[in-house]
Amino acid sequence: MPRWTALPLACLAALVCAGGPALGAPAPRANVVLVSLCSIRPDHMSAYGYARETTPSLRALAGESIVFEHAFTPWPKTVPAFAALLTAKYAHSTGVMRITPRQHLADEHRTLAEVLADAGYATAAFLSTPALVSTTNIAQGFHTVDEVWRQPAWWDLPSERALAWIRRQRLEHPDQPFLVWAHYNHAHYPYHGGGADPDMFVDDAHYDPRAQVKVHADRKMRLSLGVPTDHFAAHQILRPDIGGVHYQAILRPRPTELAFYLARYDAGIFGADRAVGRLLAGLRDLGLLGSTIVVVVGDHGESLGDHNYYFEHGRFPYDATARVPLLVRLPGPSRARRIDAPASTLGLMPTVLDALGVAAPSGVDGASLLPAIEGGEPPAHVYTESGFQMDYALSVRDRRWKLIHVPNPVDRQLQRGTEWELYDWRADPGETRNEVAAHPEEAERLRRALRAWAAPWRETAYARAPSLTAPPDEAAVKRLRALGYIGDAPRPSRP
Repeated sequence: MPRWTALPLACLAALVCAGGPALGAPAPRANVVLVSLCSIRPDHMSAYGYARETTPSLRALAGESIVFEHAFTPWPKTVPAFAALLTAKYAHSTGVMRITPRQHLADEHRTLAEVLADAGYATAAFLSTPALVSTTNIAQGFHTVDEVWRQPAWWDLPSERALAWIRRQRLEHPDQPFLVWAHYNHAHYPYHGGGADPDMFVDDAHYDPRAQVKVHADRKMRLSLGVPTDHFAAHQILRPDIGGVHYQAILRPRPTELAFYLARYDAGIFGADRAVGRLLAGLRDLGLLGSTIVVVVGDHGESLGDHNYYFEHGRFPYDATARVPLLVRLPGPSRARRIDAPASTLGLMPTVLDALGVAAPSGVDGASLLPAIEGGEPPAHVYTESGFQMDYALSVRDRRWKLIHVPNPVDRQLQRGTEWELYDWRADPGETRNEVAAHPEEAERLRRALRAWAAPWRETAYARAPSLTAPPDEAAVKRLRALGYIGDAPRPSRP
């Protein structure tokens, strides 16, 4: 029996009053709405306590939801993040890692959409980023895939088209449950407000113009990194997003004011929240919110100058890009609460299936978060992978400590200069103090956990070539370049 149908009589009576199934009738299986937010940091959401009112709609939803205060993506880059989130498998299991363009999820990896389609669900995805273009195969299992980013004014389209599809679905197949995925790319560079006024927070009470940033006019990082000139990803590794503003990410008219970038970024978060609010309002108006599992999740955060890394994500393992929002609203009586323990979005697929009473595919890496939601113990450790094209940084964290392994000397030059980094992430959320020397026993304990986790695959997983498809179509290439995924320099061919 699906977990959400096992409700107390009072709750069933409430469903009847709300137009739900009659008492004694078989309860239908819950619908699922997956809301994904690109590049949005929890510490810039008012739903997580941020000073600016950037997320009024999600703040209201948080009052009805289980909110994970410390959720982390398995890989802080769009395509690897969604490949992991939808399959419950790490990037080293699927081969979907490294850069975003031209990645491909093999058919053998079953997604949440495929599992629910086999269980009788109608499935539809409404995607506002070219990073998820059809050639990535990330949306496998969705009967309907609408790449709304192809439209010139797409801000409201994920919500509008999702609601139109739901209305049509309810008319034509009223008894069939559905899975809808709506993706919102509003806060991604170039920080254009996501349909909201991009200057809505400029010069407000939280704006501090004193912090200045460098502007890189050059297209390559002027550091002696030892990267082979014929390396097939040299253009990614050498991008000038360290130590100053990436030449593709300069925002005028105030290109050297850090606060200007932050204000524009926050406006994009507000734009995303407003669009999500319309989707949630539409579900309420249709009388479906009470019978729908709503999940709000991020793919990755954004480095807003943290660790000398400006307005990007994917390269570093720090929490500025690894920490993401995660809210789960379940049908039935409110179980709203905030969970302080760390959690991985790798558990999203098993959690949804667990709540529905649907078996997860064999071979998944992620574990359901439902036990933690119901008051049990969450997993003892959370693991993440990160990096570009060479050797990849691995991280493990528990309730207090986070250990990072940086095997590549190039990456060490860009980070702390050492192979191992240890942070007390509660006392030092900005990860500014490497505590390896001060707390060697904690470092060794987590080092053993990380090595045990990585031992079965570490030697082979990152050595293989990326799983690439043919280049995306011209429209996707143009939009990816505008979003900073692709540089202007020609892409070197693989040796």
